[in-house]
Amino acid sequence: MTLLELRDVSVHYGRIRAIQNISFSVDEGEIVSLIGANGAGKTTTMRTISGLLHPSEGSIFFEGQDITKMKAHLRVLNGISQAPEGRGIFPGMTVLENLDMGTFGLKSRAGVAESYDRVFSLFPRLDERKKQLGGTMSGGEQQMLAIGRALMSRPRVLLLDEPSMGLAPQFIRQIFKIITEINAQGTTVVLVEQNANQALARAHRAFVLETGSITRSGTGRELLADPAVKEAYLGVA
Repeated sequence: MTLLELRDVSVHYGRIRAIQNISFSVDEGEIVSLIGANGAGKTTTMRTISGLLHPSEGSIFFEGQDITKMKAHLRVLNGISQAPEGRGIFPGMTVLENLDMGTFGLKSRAGVAESYDRVFSLFPRLDERKKQLGGTMSGGEQQMLAIGRALMSRPRVLLLDEPSMGLAPQFIRQIFKIITEINAQGTTVVLVEQNANQALARAHRAFVLETGSITRSGTGRELLADPAVKEAYLGVA
């Protein structure tokens, strides 16, 4: 079943067109990866899906409903949550306080408790450091916190923007293992990631963005084997 769909979406910053006529769909239960160079339009696409930016052209559908003009907080309530590029945690707040910011749409205490149980099961380190200030944690721990906060709202679709950025190799491996587990638990994932090897290896389907347009698409395995993708993004001539 198609859960999320972009139809001919364009976004402008003033007169500059950041993305142009992008169309793709995300089926329930998938990991869909977007790869591309810096400035290709990946983050713009994610911010448009989450409602932080609005298309100048085109439409966005979620569960068959047109959400093109829906405000960002209502998209969270409807089941779309984002862990943004740069993590965006609140450094002066504790781990628990950061996580609590993700629960505003949950109406029952039981739902909140289930969210905490899930996040602490995925990220035991956050459970160990509940009272620690977010700003005193390592980069990897802060990324765990950003993903955990996004999961607290129990999203149908989780948007992850550059989750491995700036992390040590051991944390990169751990983060991608957890992303796979999140998906196995039933959460659909849209992943923007410059580590194309990791992103494509886990993707059911993937799209290549270049200068604001989709230039290639296929399964993760197909793009891993594509000579042009290998040369441009995987460091293989």
